[in-house]
Amino acid sequence: MKPSSSDPQAPPGTVWYGWILNLFHHLKVGESQVTFMWAVLVGIVGASMSMCFEWLVEFIQWLLTGIWSDSRVGVFSLLEPEWRIAVPAIGGLVAGFILLFVKRRMPGQAMEYMEALAIGNGLIKVRASSLKVLSAAWSIASGAAIGKEGPIIQSSALIASAVGQKLHVSIPRLRLLVGCGAAAGFTTAFHAPFSGCLFVSEIIIGTVSMDILAPLLIASCTGFLMLHLLGDPSPLYSSPFESFTMFSQSLWCVALGVLAAVAAKGWVALLDVSNKYLNGRQSLLPVRLLAAGLLVGVLACFYPEVVGNGQALITGLVHEDYGTQEALILLAVKVSAVAVVFGCGTVGGAMTPTLFVGSMVGFIFSTLLNLMGMEGNHAVAYAMVGMAAFFATAAQAPLTALVMVVEFSMSGQMIYPLLIGVVSAYGTSKLIRARSMYAASLSGSTASVVNLPMAQVHVHDLARHVVPQVLPEASLEEVSSLMLKNPGDLIFVVKQDGTYLGTIYPGDVPGIRKKWNPGPGGNLPSAGNLIRPGAPVLDGNTHLTDALKLFEQDHLSAAAVVCQADGHLDGVLYRTALFQVITEMMKRESSGAEPI
Repeated sequence: MKPSSSDPQAPPGTVWYGWILNLFHHLKVGESQVTFMWAVLVGIVGASMSMCFEWLVEFIQWLLTGIWSDSRVGVFSLLEPEWRIAVPAIGGLVAGFILLFVKRRMPGQAMEYMEALAIGNGLIKVRASSLKVLSAAWSIASGAAIGKEGPIIQSSALIASAVGQKLHVSIPRLRLLVGCGAAAGFTTAFHAPFSGCLFVSEIIIGTVSMDILAPLLIASCTGFLMLHLLGDPSPLYSSPFESFTMFSQSLWCVALGVLAAVAAKGWVALLDVSNKYLNGRQSLLPVRLLAAGLLVGVLACFYPEVVGNGQALITGLVHEDYGTQEALILLAVKVSAVAVVFGCGTVGGAMTPTLFVGSMVGFIFSTLLNLMGMEGNHAVAYAMVGMAAFFATAAQAPLTALVMVVEFSMSGQMIYPLLIGVVSAYGTSKLIRARSMYAASLSGSTASVVNLPMAQVHVHDLARHVVPQVLPEASLEEVSSLMLKNPGDLIFVVKQDGTYLGTIYPGDVPGIRKKWNPGPGGNLPSAGNLIRPGAPVLDGNTHLTDALKLFEQDHLSAAAVVCQADGHLDGVLYRTALFQVITEMMKRESSGAEPI
C-alpha cells in the first residue's frame, strides 16, 4: 500500500470517524479480534465450498449413472453388473487424465493443505489445486474406494488461502487462515466441529494452544452453522447401542488398544507399500486409475459396499446389519480395494477407510470375547473403541481420535472405555514405533521458514510486508479513514521514498481527537503529530528470541520492522504471530524432531 497524502477534497466526516474509532477503542478491537472475524468469513466460505464439492460429486455421479443420490453404495446397488464395472473405469480414466495434465503443465503447484500448513507458507495455487479437486470428484463420484474428506478439506483450505493472499497477511496468519479453512472443511465432512479443530491443531500444526485453537474453533463452529443452514448436521454414526455395564468389560479395552495399535501399524505399512509399488510412471497415471476402477467395479458386482469411502459399512456395523462372516469378507474386500486405489495415485482421503478398519478390529475383538464366554452384546461398543484406538495410532493423534468418536456416536457414556483404549493404543504405538499415515504429506516438499531451526529465522521472515502507511502531512481524517479500513492495525508514517518516521497506535487517536482543540480557523493534527514518541522498532535481521524479549518488556501487540541499513519500512510483526511460530518451533525441537 502506497502512503496516502492529504486530499483537500476529502469529506470531513469528523464526528462519524471519531464515534466509530471510540467504539473500536472501547471494544478493544485489535489484531486478534480481526483474526476472529476473518475466521468467521473463512468458516462460511470454506464450509460452503465444501458443500459445493459434495454437490459436484452428486452431479458427476448423475452424469455417469442417471441417479442423483448422496449414497454411492445405494446407487451401485441399483446398477446392472456391466455398469458397475464401467462407471468406476470411466471415472478413473477421466480423473487420471486430469491429474496427468496437472502434473505435466503445473508441476509442483498442486500443494495439499497439509503441506501448506505444516511445512509450507500457506500458499495454495488456485488453478492447480482446483483441478486436483476436480480429479478427486470424478474418482469419488464413480465409486472409487477412497475417502472424500481429503478433497473436501482441500477445497475449503484452498478458498481460505485465496482470502489470506488477497489480504496480504503475514506467513503465520496465512497458515492459520488455511487451518481455519481446513477445520471448516473437516466439520462439513464429519459433522464434528471440535474434532475439526483438534485435527488441524494436533495432526497438522503439531501443537495445541489457545492462540491457535480459538480461531480454529470459531471457523469450525461457523462451518457447522452453515451445515445446519444448507445440509444435514446429524451425527454420522449415532445409534442407540449397549454400553459397558461392568468394570471388567472396560478393562478389556486395554487389550483392544494393544491389538488396534499393532493392526494400525500394519495398515499404514500396507498403504505405504501399495503406494511404492503401484504408483509408477507418470505417463501411465490414467491407465493405472482405469485399472483401479475396473478392480472396484468387478468387486462391486458381488459386494456393492466396496465402493465409496466406507461410511456405509461403518453405519451398517453400528446398526448391527452384518454377521461375523459377512463382516470379515467385507473387511478383506474393502482393504484390498482401498490399497489398490490409493496406491495407484487416486486423489482422495484415507481417514474414513481407516476408521472402518479400526471399527472392524473392535468388532472382531468383541466376537473373540463372546467365544471366550463373555455375556452380552457389546460388538458396537468395542467397535467404537477400536475405531478410536486404531485412528490414534494411524494418525498419531490420541486427542483427536477420542473426541472424534464421541462426536460421531454422541455417546458420552463411552468416554471412559474410549480413554482406556486410546491411551493403551498410543502407548503401544510408541513402543512399536508406529508411523503416522500423514507423515508423507507432512514432510514431502520444500520447508517454509517456520520449519527451519529457530536460530536461522529472523523477524523479516515473519513480518507482514503490505501494511497501512501515510505521509507525515496526511490529515487526521485520512488517518481515521485508514484505521477504519484496517481495524486494529498500526498505521505507519513514512516519507515519500519509504523511509520510516514513526508509528500511529489506534488507541492513541481517540484521545488525541478529544484533546486537540485548534480553535476557530485552526488546523487539525496531521499524521506526523500522531506519532507515538519512542515507539519500539525491530530490525529485520533481529532473531526471534530477541524480538520476544522486546514484546515481553513493552507488552506490545505489534511492532514496526525497519531495515537498519537504509531506514525503510519493511513491515509489521504481530505478537500473536511471533508466539505461534515460537511455540511450534519449541514443540518440534523439544520432541527431538529434525528441521525439515
